[in-house]
Amino acid sequence: MNAKFNNILLTSILTSTLCAGEYHLDALNVEASKEGEIVSEKVTKKSADLAKDARGETLGDFLQNEQFVNSASYGPAVGRPVVKGMDGYRVGVTNGNIILNDLSAMSQDHAVGVMPRTSEKIELIKGPASLLYGSYSGGVVRVLGEEHERDFAKEGAKLEVTGSYGSNGAGTVGVLKGQAATETLSVAIDVDYHNAEDYRDGNGNLIQDSDTLSQQIHAVLGYKINENNNIKLYGDRLTKDYGIPNITPERTSIDMKQDHFGVVWHAKELFDTFEYMDTEISYSDYLHHEYEDVSPDGLFGQKQLSVSNTFGLDMDEWHIDGSVEYMNSLLQVCHEHGECQEFSVASRSASAINGIAITAPSGTINEPDNPNGLPFVHGHPMPDTEESILKAGLVAKNFLNDTNELTLSTRVEYRDLTPNSENIEQEWLIPDSIDPNYYNSINDSALSAGLGWYLFLGDSTTLQSSLSYVQRLPASSELFWNGFHHATESYIMGDRYLSNEESFNFDVDLVANHGSFTTQASLFYYDFMNYIYQAPIIGNNNEQINVENIIGHDALAWKITGAGAQVYGAALKESYKKQLDAHELEATLEVEALQGVLKEGGYIPRMPPFSATASLQHKLGGWTSKLSYKYVDRSRFLGFKETPTAAYGWLSAYIEYLYKNSYMETIVFLKGENLTDEQAYNHLSFLKESAPYAGRQITLGATLRF
Repeated sequence: MNAKFNNILLTSILTSTLCAGEYHLDALNVEASKEGEIVSEKVTKKSADLAKDARGETLGDFLQNEQFVNSASYGPAVGRPVVKGMDGYRVGVTNGNIILNDLSAMSQDHAVGVMPRTSEKIELIKGPASLLYGSYSGGVVRVLGEEHERDFAKEGAKLEVTGSYGSNGAGTVGVLKGQAATETLSVAIDVDYHNAEDYRDGNGNLIQDSDTLSQQIHAVLGYKINENNNIKLYGDRLTKDYGIPNITPERTSIDMKQDHFGVVWHAKELFDTFEYMDTEISYSDYLHHEYEDVSPDGLFGQKQLSVSNTFGLDMDEWHIDGSVEYMNSLLQVCHEHGECQEFSVASRSASAINGIAITAPSGTINEPDNPNGLPFVHGHPMPDTEESILKAGLVAKNFLNDTNELTLSTRVEYRDLTPNSENIEQEWLIPDSIDPNYYNSINDSALSAGLGWYLFLGDSTTLQSSLSYVQRLPASSELFWNGFHHATESYIMGDRYLSNEESFNFDVDLVANHGSFTTQASLFYYDFMNYIYQAPIIGNNNEQINVENIIGHDALAWKITGAGAQVYGAALKESYKKQLDAHELEATLEVEALQGVLKEGGYIPRMPPFSATASLQHKLGGWTSKLSYKYVDRSRFLGFKETPTAAYGWLSAYIEYLYKNSYMETIVFLKGENLTDEQAYNHLSFLKESAPYAGRQITLGATLRF
């Protein structure tokens, strides 16, 4: 591990996150009973509740019914949350307090390293409140397991089993959740299984290579030291084998595996100072192979070790929550046709010239059309990179009076990144004649901060506004990737000298309760001084460069660059709840609209189109039913060479019956998605043409709780 951390300046400024008095740490706890809705920057929901409305089995599927959340699908096996139009590295996904060790932010074809049904709860944290866990303009998604529960499990045993089968690619789902505890010992196990074949779209076309087989097992062993201290050990294995429904004639697939182990110490009332303190040590090993037919053409791996401490305490009129984390990771990438069974060190010849291959086609060396004078290459796309990062976050809250609350917070990150070019074939190395510093270590830092204000306007209305400044360190792949990308059929060239992504983020949220009606309105405006994205590489003929004559792949060339940008949007939701004797009714109507523009001209690609959703839910005794319809407009604001998508409507229905006795609970449910069999395209997906959404799906299932 690298150990080059010298002088780190921790600066506290401002941020925001607020909530009603009975809710701690900004959490809107959907399990709590309450008279009306309140504004919150943190929404916590049970994974089992999210599953009822989810279109599929990915994390993006589970969250895409939340406000300003969409899923960047890449076939049924892949779906990463997109929040307020922010995708990839602009949205953090954590396992508890530690960033999830996967490569889903690097590329849309890489699956998120968790099956959401194995978790207990999922939190969506937006705005400045997310600075406690990371520097992400789109916020943070926290996936929480039993190991993250501060309270020790109650004595006794419980078991929950869920099974379902769905038509047209919904597939077979099996879930087992078990827990047993004595006064001092506990054990919990979660198992999730999903197996689905290729599906047909709304026009009846079979979507080849849209199959998936995913399995995850998660186990936790707990020991209660005393009333204020407990320790939980956990272990986890995830495997996913899924097809990529792209346009290539041969089958493209990914075989992924992740092992994850750790220990968490939960302490309360520590040293007569801390209200709580959670300390976690985590190690994970991620690996996936990419196949063209049966040829192992790609291999991606990342090992990650993290040590994290979060705490809370009261100081005079302030409540303070803080976090400190050290993380070390090693990322390795292989791209060599048929040769990526394992990572290796490239051979070196003392008599050969290191650098661009002597036999490379003309025009590859010092090509004037290329940014930074880098050549197009056809070897491994990036060096091995080791990162050591020290992170610290702080949130301080103060009730100024009965109607006003102020929150200040800050976050700082310091990184030591070391590239190792030993994996690069010598003929494709970047030689000193082009850039003598290309493979040097990078030492950089990022500082984020924000200010929030929460106003209680009587008993029925709350208003929250926040302003934050967010800096994000560019990812190693944004810095060093230089090569062909099979999944998107494109050539991508990083920029080793990228500056931090920077933005000022302004959010306003209002909730007003009027009898049976609740109105929720949200506005946001994000101004990026340096928005990191893929821009086209334009040649001397004013056309985007195609590298087919250079490396043999028919692919357009893109560069990772930073530019000024603006992203803004608004949402309005009206809810009506009514109790009519034994009948409980809830009707909602919601609209969302957002846009992303580049300051130098043009639109940011793959922004969610305008949408409107109407739903009606009815409860009577053990029966619960819900009908919802979502209209998604055609794509109106297209980025460079972005293809349009047509408008569509999506009709969903869910009905369940709950039966209880003294021994068990039984839930039988029937679920339908895209009931009108619409031909629907996900504008956020790179594969929107070759992998439209599935046509009509019907799922029947049951849950047994003992």
